[in-house]
Amino acid sequence: MERKLYGTVLIKAADILDTLADGKSKSIQEIAVQTQIGAPTVSKILTTLEYLHYVSKAEATKHYSLGSKLVQFGLVHTQTTDIVDMTFPMLEKLQSKIDETIHLAVPQGDKVVYVNNLEPKHQGIYMTSKIGMTRELYSSGIGKAVLSTLSDKKIDQYLKRTDLKPFTKHTITNSLELKEDIEKTRKRGYAIDNEEQEDGGYCIAMPIRKAGKAIAAMSISIPKFRLTTPYKTEIVKDLNVAKSNIEDELNK
Repeated sequence: MERKLYGTVLIKAADILDTLADGKSKSIQEIAVQTQIGAPTVSKILTTLEYLHYVSKAEATKHYSLGSKLVQFGLVHTQTTDIVDMTFPMLEKLQSKIDETIHLAVPQGDKVVYVNNLEPKHQGIYMTSKIGMTRELYSSGIGKAVLSTLSDKKIDQYLKRTDLKPFTKHTITNSLELKEDIEKTRKRGYAIDNEEQEDGGYCIAMPIRKAGKAIAAMSISIPKFRLTTPYKTEIVKDLNVAKSNIEDELNK
């Protein structure tokens, strides 16, 4: 049975904030296109969000970005900050072995949100990201790691409400192919994003479970030109060690 939600304007405001969560400032028209909300409505909602400091507007360009109020909320201690704090030493240890971009993300609805990232210390070229960025479940390694922990029924429900739009020519946009990819992920224990989210990017990701439920996921992202079979084997091994250590701590 579908839930009836009160206050459609709040849902639209949340969609607008989600659109700005990638860290890029956007015009009203860009936001309207991405959210599929009419530009006049977007403008009215943005005016209110700006007044409340949830968004800020650059007067010169008339572009909007996330505001200071969200930074204030980000300082509040939550379950998410607990897992960020707890995993940080283990992610640092992982990076001492694999000097690449490491992500920690948590599920949020039908997306994942980056809550921590460690950038490489000795690489001139690496995959960039920002804390607070969102990624679709179907197109990112870290998202597919979360999907792999769901039941087939929940995956079918997810596919019914999700438009599998391509981000690159390699993005999986066929639901049957995605389900096959998820099954492969379950069997090998890790998900792969092979230029599906970004051209030239390669990501290996694993879910982090507490009491059997995926509460987070972690990944290592590298430029694809650096990928070799031995390097991939090394990444999977060290990522799995870090995952096991984190889960042992979480499930004490």
